[in-house]
Amino acid sequence: MWISKPGETTHWTLFIPTPHRHTKQPPRPHPGHSDHTSLMLTSAYKPLLNRVRAEKRQVRVWPNGAASALQDCFLHTDWDIFKTAASYDDHTDIEYAETVISYIAKCMEDVTVIKTFTARGYKKPWMTTEVRSLLKARDTAHRSGDRCALHSARTALSLGIRKAKRAYAGKIHGHFCDTGDTRRMWQGIKALADYKIRQKTDDSDASLPSRLNKFFVCFRAPNTTARGRASPFLPSNQPAPIIDSEQTRRVNPGKAGGPDNIPGRVLKECADALADVLTDIFNISLSQATVPRCFKTSTIIPVAKKSAVACLNDYRPVALTPVVMKCFERLVKPHITASLPSSLDPLQFAYRPNRSTEDAISTTLRTVLSHLDNKGTCARILYLDFSSAFNTIIPQRLVGKLSLLGLNAAMCHWILGCLTERPQSVRVGRNISDSITLSTGSPQGCLHC
Repeated sequence: MWISKPGETTHWTLFIPTPHRHTKQPPRPHPGHSDHTSLMLTSAYKPLLNRVRAEKRQVRVWPNGAASALQDCFLHTDWDIFKTAASYDDHTDIEYAETVISYIAKCMEDVTVIKTFTARGYKKPWMTTEVRSLLKARDTAHRSGDRCALHSARTALSLGIRKAKRAYAGKIHGHFCDTGDTRRMWQGIKALADYKIRQKTDDSDASLPSRLNKFFVCFRAPNTTARGRASPFLPSNQPAPIIDSEQTRRVNPGKAGGPDNIPGRVLKECADALADVLTDIFNISLSQATVPRCFKTSTIIPVAKKSAVACLNDYRPVALTPVVMKCFERLVKPHITASLPSSLDPLQFAYRPNRSTEDAISTTLRTVLSHLDNKGTCARILYLDFSSAFNTIIPQRLVGKLSLLGLNAAMCHWILGCLTERPQSVRVGRNISDSITLSTGSPQGCLHC
């Protein structure tokens, strides 16, 4: 390229990269007195931060002192008022549990606040709560105009980022320490490759929840079998089960709450205050062999099986059930397992303690390989899978089989009450369908099935 300047001629060498499909070359006017146009190379793709739209989300936050205030509220609550209002002629209606649950949810809403935040489509894997706090402190110091405070905030932020990166690197390195743990190694590989299945359900269609709810129900055969009459569960010489504070403290507070809007943190923080009233509700439920309707209600969250959803069958139903009911199921599970005989099939690996899929694979491989050691032998393996097995359970037939295994008759009636007349609705984003009552199948994640 030759450029003329007053009084002299200068030779300039210009290196222009070869046009690539990842760049754009929009023409620009020629600079100054040059006799050619210029090219401005820009990226043809949009950065991930701009391609993924930011979303406004709401989250319930527990301010300082909220847990202690909620504990004090429950400790000074006269729970007998709820029971007295539902009692008549020495009989207590088990549905008084719904009043107790509504009261707990109302108290929780009074001590917590809802905050709106912006969710970005991308964040650093080493980002922690401490780094976010340091970022806020730096921004506050920048807005205040205090140079000394800004310098200190930047220094603390730099040290915090280095600490977070070292901790994240140590976490990744820990996945590869044990070469025999393939699960952790695979988790480490996914973390290094940033392999995450980001699936989002389209909530713009307001009719989608209703259509999904009817679609999920179509797999369930109609159940017209009448429910048998309940009998007392606990013999006179058998003590009533008691929910202690440790039972509720084992609740995972990170799990999503059920339709009752009571998160696991409420039971975890207020275990001592709620143990007595929950024990009373559960014992009444066992003595009457009935389950409160509010404990059987479930909300279905559809999760896409594929990245591109083409039909309703591409959604997997995930049921959210009340956290209180999960505690009850965990308490009654030992009574069920203790009643089962020890003569179960030794080759059954599913739904049994200390057994897993790896055990089934190892047993199968050992049997096949031992057989193939013999000369002139072959092996054929047939794999069978039941389609929608849990969705097509007939509770009456299940209870009949449990009775043949030696399970208490009243406990069978209690399980029958759990699986029949269950209200179910589907939620997609902010849209929710109408409730449908089911008497077939079992909700996903149910501990006693």
